[in-house]
Amino acid sequence: MASEEFIKLLHQGVNSWNAWRENHPDIRGVDLSEIHLEGMNLTGIDLSMVNLRGARFHEVNLVSANLRGADLSMANLRGINLSGANLSSSHLSMICLSEANLSRTNLSGADLRGSNLRLANLDHADLSTTKLNMSSLNGASMIGAILIGANLSRAELKEANLAGTDFSRANLSEADLSHSNLNVAALVGADLIGATLVDSDLSESNLCRANLIGANLYRANLSGCDLMGADFRGANCSEAYFIGADLSRADLNRAEFTSANLSKTNFSGANTETTDFQDAILPNVW
Repeated sequence: MASEEFIKLLHQGVNSWNAWRENHPDIRGVDLSEIHLEGMNLTGIDLSMVNLRGARFHEVNLVSANLRGADLSMANLRGINLSGANLSSSHLSMICLSEANLSRTNLSGADLRGSNLRLANLDHADLSTTKLNMSSLNGASMIGAILIGANLSRAELKEANLAGTDFSRANLSEADLSHSNLNVAALVGADLIGATLVDSDLSESNLCRANLIGANLYRANLSGCDLMGADFRGANCSEAYFIGADLSRADLNRAEFTSANLSKTNFSGANTETTDFQDAILPNVW
């Protein structure tokens, strides 16, 4: 079937398209690359493994769509509603998803490198093992999202709402998380080497065994955090808040805590031999 026939079938509606896909499971190479679709309701459509490279979707409804393994690289999905869609293992590199609704979407294993997700809604989405390095997520909402083992190295996440997000074992090295909300987030074993967390709210988060070597935590709020065994070597924690945090067995060598508030903090077994605590507020028992 030629590409033109694929397009005609698509315009017959979701039911006709899905029925054809179900009746022809062996057909490969469905090509809808660079297609322009406007104002269509494609709720629940099966576009799995379809070539949608460079496609343009204007005011198209893709709620609960199956896009598993689809090639959406360089496509424009700005402002599209993809809530509940399955985008697992899909190719989304260099894609525009700014302001898109991706809440509760399955993006596990997807390739989103270099994509634009500015102001996108990723609340409760599954982005485990997703590649997001070099992507822009400034102002995005990812409340309760799952990013276990995801690659977000050098990603832009400034002013993002990441409250309750699970970043366990994620790669956030050199990522920019300044002014972001990471309250009650899980960052167990996360790689935050050289990350920027200026003015970020990490209060009550779990950063047990997190790697924060050389991270910039200037004026960040880490009050009530579990930082047991975390590596802060060479980190900038000046004017940061660690009230009631657990820094037991943490490595604080060469870290700077100038004017930081460390009241009620637990330093049991922490390595503080070369730590700079100038003008810091320290626990009563020190």
